[in-house]
Amino acid sequence: MTKFFRALALLALGTNIVSAQDPATAPGTLAYHLATNAAARATLPLDRAVFNGPNSVGLDHLTGAHWSPTFWLHGVHGLSATPIGYTNYPLSGQGLPTLVSPRHYLCATHMHPEAFTVAFLDTNNVVCFRRTLQKVDVGSDTSVGLLDNDVPASVEYLPVLPTDFMSYLPATSTNYVQGIGMNQAFYVFPQPMCFWSPGSVTWDPGMAVPHGVSTNGDVPIGGGDSSSPEMLLVGNQLVLASHIYSARGGPNYAYQIYAIDEKMHYLSTNNHCASDYQLTEFSLGNWPKIR
Repeated sequence: MTKFFRALALLALGTNIVSAQDPATAPGTLAYHLATNAAARATLPLDRAVFNGPNSVGLDHLTGAHWSPTFWLHGVHGLSATPIGYTNYPLSGQGLPTLVSPRHYLCATHMHPEAFTVAFLDTNNVVCFRRTLQKVDVGSDTSVGLLDNDVPASVEYLPVLPTDFMSYLPATSTNYVQGIGMNQAFYVFPQPMCFWSPGSVTWDPGMAVPHGVSTNGDVPIGGGDSSSPEMLLVGNQLVLASHIYSARGGPNYAYQIYAIDEKMHYLSTNNHCASDYQLTEFSLGNWPKIR
C-alpha cells in the first residue's frame, strides 16, 4: 500500500472513530453534564450518609440530626425535601415521601407515610414535624399526599423532570445517564438511569455511565427501599424523576405531570387550603436538544 493510500485509510479510520461518538452523550449535552457534574463531586470512597445524628432509638435521633459536612453532595439544593424519618419509627427510612411543593409530597402507593408523623431536617439543621391530612392515588404506584401545614422555606421541595425531557436525554436501552438514588439507610449515591421505556425509569448499579462516577459508588436497591426518590443532579439542584417501585425501576413522573397536578389541586380544595400548589417542571432549555 502506498503512503497516499495508507494516509487515506488512516484518515477514514479517524473519521469513523469521531462519527461513532454518540451525539446524545457528547460534550455540551445534558447527559454529559449529568455525568461530569456528579463525577466532579465524587471522591472515592464516597461518604454516602446524608445526615448524622445521635445513635439512639428515641426522638433525639431526629431532633439531634445534622447534615453531614463530609457527605459527597453536601450543600446541593433539595436534600431536605425527603424526611429523615418518622417520630414513631425514628431509625426507619422505609417508605419516605418527597416534597414537590411546600405542602404536597409524592410517594409509592404501596407504602404508607400517611400513617406516621414525618420529620424534615431543614437547611439550618432544624427539624420540623408534619403529618398527612389526606393521600390519593394517581396510578402506576404513584400517590400524592397533603401535609397539615406548609413546611417553612428552609425545607426545600423538588422540581420534577419536565414533559419535554425526551428532547434532551438519550432514549435507548443501552444509553444510561448519571442519576442519583437514595435508600432506607439514608444513603444517597450515584445511580445509572435509563429512560428508554415510556412511562418508567430504570436503573442498574452495574452499568458504567460515560464520563460519570465509577460503579464502585453505586448501591443496589433492596427490600424496604420503596418510595425513596430517584433524581438527577443538574448544576446544584436535585430534580425528581421517579421513586423506587422495584429493585430496577419506578414510574416516570414526567408522564404523570397532568394527573399529579390534578390530584394536588383536588387535595388543596378538598381540604380548604388557602394555597393551590402545582408541580414545578425543571427547565432543560440551557442544553441543546438532541432530537
